[in-house]
Amino acid sequence: MSNSSNQSSNGTFVIPEASIVYGVIVGLTILTNVSMLALIIAVRKLHTMSNWIMASMFCTGIIFAVLYLLPRWVLYYQGVNRDAIACTVLPLTGIGLIVNLNLHLTLVSLDRYFCVMFPFKYEMRKTHVIAMSSVAAVWLISTLGAYLPLFTILVPNPNKCTRLKTANPLHYAYLLTIFSVLFFFPLLVLIVTYTQILLIVNSHTQRDKIISRRASTPLSVIKRNIRAIKYMAIMIGIFVFFWLPYVILFLLLYSYKVVPPATLQIVRSCQYLAFSYPAINPLLYGYFTASLRREIEKRIRATWLGSIICSRLGSNNRANTVHNPTVDSIVANDWRRKSSAHTITAFNVEHAHCVK
Repeated sequence: MSNSSNQSSNGTFVIPEASIVYGVIVGLTILTNVSMLALIIAVRKLHTMSNWIMASMFCTGIIFAVLYLLPRWVLYYQGVNRDAIACTVLPLTGIGLIVNLNLHLTLVSLDRYFCVMFPFKYEMRKTHVIAMSSVAAVWLISTLGAYLPLFTILVPNPNKCTRLKTANPLHYAYLLTIFSVLFFFPLLVLIVTYTQILLIVNSHTQRDKIISRRASTPLSVIKRNIRAIKYMAIMIGIFVFFWLPYVILFLLLYSYKVVPPATLQIVRSCQYLAFSYPAINPLLYGYFTASLRREIEKRIRATWLGSIICSRLGSNNRANTVHNPTVDSIVANDWRRKSSAHTITAFNVEHAHCVK
């Protein structure tokens, strides 16, 4: 094993350089999540049910960086590794917060799905109460799920670090359940909900093709639909790209008592990638959510750098705004289709209350 790596007394593989990498990840995670959370709170017209669900998700990202990544990985050599209670509780804290974050992803997907499929019921006050209750349930389920072992199968020892071990059938069953909730359940919900939205996009595309032949509708309308399909595929693809390698390696290697250093380096790299997702997540939703993107663009233009960029690329930006749909523009379009008997031939997010 190289000089840059150590095997701690409790069996945890630690790379000193990892503290630097995780320090960067912590900084980026706090920056992106705080920025998006502050934007939602500061702008009154962003106070919608969908955005409050995302605000709760951004809070999870902040807590994940401050209460897990920072003490567990950045400050590991500053005494955390010698504290038996911290050594026992911190891994469970990380599990709970990651489950919390990914369950929020399912809520956002379900929110958009119900907005499209049931636009009138979506606007009812009862639906808002259900959504807020769902957010509370996510926090409760993730917290109980993470710390339940401390009162059942993993009693902490104040003098010794106690960890989950796959040799124990109860521990292994718990880990399998948690990782199913952590990755496979959110992935299933993302695929099912966005597939339904894709079917709506496809119906728009087929109708636009007919209108294009009959009324000379610009082909840009069809191209916008195709781009929207690509954007939704990107949302799912990024989630799989960040999480799948780490989940697979964890499930395959966790039961091994001794793992070669080269393999551990691969696991560590996959862990960097997976734990970076909370930093990337706010950027994705900031771009793919039309209302958030407009406010971000407005603030960028207000800066001196934004003024320079807009002055040089203004025409291109206007063209991209017209021909660049997002997932929310598709949601908005279908909301208008279901809310009106008129034929829809263009995307407009201004009348979709669920994505404002």
